[in-house]
Amino acid sequence: MNYTPNITVIIPTYNEENNIRSTLIAIKRQKCDLTYEIIVVDGQSTDNTVSIAKNFAKVYISPKKGKAFQLNYGISKTSGELLILLDADTIINPYFFQKIYKIFKNRKNLYACSARVNYHNGKAISFKLASQRFTITQYFFLNINMHLYYSLKSLLGYPELTGCNMIVRREIFLKTGGFKSTPNSLGIDKVFSDSLIYLIRKMKKGKVRTLNFVSVLTSGRHLTIKRSLKRISQYYSKKDIYYALAKKNELDDII
Repeated sequence: MNYTPNITVIIPTYNEENNIRSTLIAIKRQKCDLTYEIIVVDGQSTDNTVSIAKNFAKVYISPKKGKAFQLNYGISKTSGELLILLDADTIINPYFFQKIYKIFKNRKNLYACSARVNYHNGKAISFKLASQRFTITQYFFLNINMHLYYSLKSLLGYPELTGCNMIVRREIFLKTGGFKSTPNSLGIDKVFSDSLIYLIRKMKKGKVRTLNFVSVLTSGRHLTIKRSLKRISQYYSKKDIYYALAKKNELDDII
């Protein structure tokens, strides 16, 4: 029977057998009265990612590897009105869906957002203050600085979604032309964010935001200074290509 769920969750994977189970269990533990579907789009993993994911989600094997193609491919197979795009090592709390859906329902002008990111190494302290729950990890100061960075970009009119969690209305996603394949697989999230900015300017309406009081936990396994500097250097060496890609509408060609 065909139906349109409130939410579609898309998770691109490649050799994520050590992380995908925890991510999918957190999704399955959502406390909400919404309908949702969970889709894992695997990039032809050589480990046990697919067999683990099949216990919790619908799994598609992407004909091409790469985050951009896998996300576009997965979204083309789904129908949810609100798209929640998560990395395979990102964990959401039990009320994430309910909070996110309510925010989009109440803010018709919100086109896309990312929740605040808390990097962790498997350990975290969580506490409740008033009606809000906060999580502290060993990356406490980095998490604060990253949140300030993304919030400031939003205030200055150049919002940028965080790669580990992106939430976007389906109709808006389609209007942007989807995710673009980029050189060296860098800049995918930045290019998509820029696509949203161009769309908003063209339509003269819409907002993209980083949320202050909704957060996710994501692995800090890739957080090294050397890797970060290398990625920044690679990105800015090809920034003109990224800016051009952001303006393209090529979803049909990708899928």
